[in-house]
Amino acid sequence: MDKQISKIYQMNHTPLFSIVTVCYNSEKTIARTLESVLVQEFKDYEYIIVDGNSKDNTLNILHEYESKFEGRMKIKSEPDKGIYDAFNKGIQRSNGIYIWIVNSDDYIEPQALKELAQLIESFPKDYLPIIASSMRFIHQSPIPPTIYTPNEELCRKSYKSLGMGILHPATLIPRSIYHQIGIYDDRFSISADIDWFIRACDARQPIYFSSIVSINMYYGGISTISHFSKFYHDKTIFFNKHSHNLIQEKFYLFRWTIKYFRNYLMSKIKN
Repeated sequence: MDKQISKIYQMNHTPLFSIVTVCYNSEKTIARTLESVLVQEFKDYEYIIVDGNSKDNTLNILHEYESKFEGRMKIKSEPDKGIYDAFNKGIQRSNGIYIWIVNSDDYIEPQALKELAQLIESFPKDYLPIIASSMRFIHQSPIPPTIYTPNEELCRKSYKSLGMGILHPATLIPRSIYHQIGIYDDRFSISADIDWFIRACDARQPIYFSSIVSINMYYGGISTISHFSKFYHDKTIFFNKHSHNLIQEKFYLFRWTIKYFRNYLMSKIKN
């Protein structure tokens, strides 16, 4: 396709997918993420890059790849207030029917977009649910990779206990649902995805659980390693926002603290 025609097509076409990658000083992993999108056989997507004003070689790598995406990639680099502020910027710049936030240290499966597009095509025309797909966790050797597949029962239990029953990196959300219930609460440091999930469940948004393995995540990112103070800060905001009862809030916070340190000690024992 002629480059000028391709550019006009991109400007006037609503893509099925808006893939959003937020990054900051991600020179060690960003190329792998970009390559995983570039090799997709299914091409009806736009690729939104939200860079937090990186100081390393990240921007140079992004610009090296930009032309390879034939007009699909849009790069914006500027300071932000944190990862959820960056997520929100990406969502607000997206035009796709489904929005998929792919972190800069994760990478998607080679046939992910094709398989997900086929799944979406099988839905009734008036049914656009949240898609909770499966994710492969890559552990440090010698532990083999493990696949997590969400399901309705676990999701229901997680919602009742104010947890998250789906995995954010493997979740695709219709832009229309973001318009209905809002974007991420950027007061959170690392838990705004859980807050968003609770809000989506409160609003009875439909969730479709899929065994499609869409993405790979190395165990050790912001979701899996963080400081207790950040978690505690987020949980204080979270329980105050969702429990609506001071006693219940303190109970949830106490129970979460016990669970946190129990899991921390168990991980130390295993290692």
